[in-house]
Amino acid sequence: MSSLVLDTNAWVWWSSRPEKLSRRQRSAIERLRRRGTDALMVSIMSCWEVALLCQLGRFRFTVPVERWLAEASEVPGVEVVPLSLPIIVTAARLTNLRDPADMLIVATALDHGAALVTSDARIVESGTVEVIG
Repeated sequence: MSSLVLDTNAWVWWSSRPEKLSRRQRSAIERLRRRGTDALMVSIMSCWEVALLCQLGRFRFTVPVERWLAEASEVPGVEVVPLSLPIIVTAARLTNLRDPADMLIVATALDHGAALVTSDARIVESGTVEVIG
């Protein structure tokens, strides 16, 4: 695998509580980071989802969410990727996932030819994208 997209929970866990990731997930991320390329991606949708989940009280950080997002987005080797028309069109076809954020994050991985680091059972069971679980 030459690149990875971290889903929202994987990004938060990797940044704040890496022990919550599986050994396989941690190893895949660290292998890419050692290469020193920007092959570790986070969808801009994950930034929105983190802000939303903080607003709803489901994520709590020791710093304001704006600061957490800025710091987590600037980690060397991590690229926050924007949405594009091809990603949006692909996401619209992934109706079996139901969650719009999941649809856009999976579509981002597909568009970039990347595996997705996730523990989301619905995504894993969909077989839509290569998963590092």
